[in-house]
Amino acid sequence: MKYKFLIEKVSQSKYFSINIITPEHYVLNNFRDTGWTTLIVQSIIDSVDKSKNNDPENSFVWRNEDIYMRSNKYGVFFIDLMARRAGRKLDRQDLVLDHHEFIDFMKDFKKFVEQNS
Repeated sequence: MKYKFLIEKVSQSKYFSINIITPEHYVLNNFRDTGWTTLIVQSIIDSVDKSKNNDPENSFVWRNEDIYMRSNKYGVFFIDLMARRAGRKLDRQDLVLDHHEFIDFMKDFKKFVEQNS
């Protein structure tokens, strides 16, 4: 997976943004938000790590208005809620990552948030 982290300024708000370069991982662009802190990012990392042996009924779930994420023993699953609002039918997840790949991605993102907060 290839990505770059960016800061976007809109009016008075500063957005931590992710530019996903590999098209199959595009849904991760929807992590863009003004509210990211290192504590929030670390909480997601810890929760995904703790859920990697959980059965689906005990999945860790996280979402914002643009993305839905679920983590359990089968991996980390993402649904693009923006695409759903645009009318695209979803009969499956948009992306599945293994725990290690997602946690490494989030650790990189945490460093970026830390350096730019």
